[in-house]
Amino acid sequence: MGKQKNRRPKWKKPVLAISGLLLFVLALELMKEGAGGLAPFLRGRLEITNIADSMGLGWLMAYLVLSGSPAAAAGVTLLNANALSTLQTFTMVAGSRLGACSIVLLVGFIYALRGHKRWTALTPGVLSMILTGSIQLLAVPMGLMMLSRGWFHRLSLPALERLAGGIDRGLEPLVGPLATFLPAWALFAVGVGLAMFSFRLFDQVLPKFHLEKTGFDQIPRLIYRPGIMFLMGLAVTLVTMSVSISVGILVPLSTRGYIRQENIIPYILGANISTMVDTLVAAALLGDPRAVAVVMTYAACAALVSLPIVLLAYRPYERAVSRALAWITRERRNFALFLVIIIVIPVILILL
Repeated sequence: MGKQKNRRPKWKKPVLAISGLLLFVLALELMKEGAGGLAPFLRGRLEITNIADSMGLGWLMAYLVLSGSPAAAAGVTLLNANALSTLQTFTMVAGSRLGACSIVLLVGFIYALRGHKRWTALTPGVLSMILTGSIQLLAVPMGLMMLSRGWFHRLSLPALERLAGGIDRGLEPLVGPLATFLPAWALFAVGVGLAMFSFRLFDQVLPKFHLEKTGFDQIPRLIYRPGIMFLMGLAVTLVTMSVSISVGILVPLSTRGYIRQENIIPYILGANISTMVDTLVAAALLGDPRAVAVVMTYAACAALVSLPIVLLAYRPYERAVSRALAWITRERRNFALFLVIIIVIPVILILL
């Protein structure tokens, strides 16, 4: 009887996956429809007029929704509606990656409250923020230069443009009446909410991790090499389409001693590259070559910065990151200062 109770219908996951995809497509359409009317609000009220402003916007939005994916998807829809420039969209996507680290910190806090060692539980979240920030110090200027010179802008996407046109026509009977009754900001907000819900549906489709059965404590030393862990982070994030999930699982693995700090670093570096896959899908569904160029540029820059670190300069980089982590987790005062800094910086960026 117990086995029958735990047995779930085989059709449940496919239905959830299809429902999540359809809701995601609808969310993009609603955000795209509402984005056009947001341009005066962004430039007038919020004064999002430069690349620093848009980076802060993406960063804070990811904090608010506890996920970088809806914030990045919002960025490419704003570009599609010409509410943001290509460069502004790039920095908004970059900011969303930094804000996405907040969910890993939150998971760490929850584990710490449940009785696990505080700093062990918080280490993956702190490392995620340090690593993402350090990579973007080089990746963002590099990406802005690439986009300014038109790299990736010659991508021909006729099939995607036809697909986007078909989606527009198919959803017009639903989106049109909503656009008539709802103001632009409400339409955009509903789209963001639906995007968040669609990602939750996708999360339910993913397999659950039962750490006691994984045999992590018996994995050979080969898998702990930086290059292997880098590829693991790349692959797990590509499959889950969520850096929050792929990096979030490091919290229980770390608290139970299955994975060490030095193994987490290359894993997160890999995850930060393939995390763009869901935003690439959003850009493709919009059928806007500019949006695809922005996403491809970010992924390329993250890879160009991360690969040399993992292959050529991993030990010095690891030592520098470890020193920063040790200082942040040495005292509560240091950790509190770290939290204040990562909250204040995006606000300052918007005010610039």
